[in-house]
Amino acid sequence: MNNNAAVRASGGGRKRKTSDKHKSSLTRINPPDELIDQVAVRVWKTQSKVLIERGTFEIEDAPLLVAYCNSFALMLQAEAMITDKEAEHGGLAVPTSDGSIKKSPYVNVRADAISHLTRTGSLLGLDPLTRIRMMGAGSGGDEPGEGNEFDRF
Repeated sequence: MNNNAAVRASGGGRKRKTSDKHKSSLTRINPPDELIDQVAVRVWKTQSKVLIERGTFEIEDAPLLVAYCNSFALMLQAEAMITDKEAEHGGLAVPTSDGSIKKSPYVNVRADAISHLTRTGSLLGLDPLTRIRMMGAGSGGDEPGEGNEFDRF
């Protein structure tokens, strides 16, 4: 028997990438009462669907998603107040009691909301860099057909 095929140890070599995605234990999750408005509810519905389809969302992640959705809604509310020139503190700057001007408090609310949105979104994998890291792409040398110096062992 002349067998020219190489003999490999069982379990040896690079593991093949499987197309099986991790499955979330959830298939759908209703928006909780803690969401502050309809914008937050819409964000909840879209983002929870995305996360569940990816297989990266579990029930213990719900408080983070609530914070994310509410931060998004607060950011939009602050934006509306900043652009509403008729509001008491509308615009980027507001007059003070001594006649000078200062930054509108809504500018700070907007900045805080964006900061919270960014942090919670990153924890959930909703920003591009974290999503790439979580999905395993871009780690170099892991593309099908590419080898490395250890393949022959």
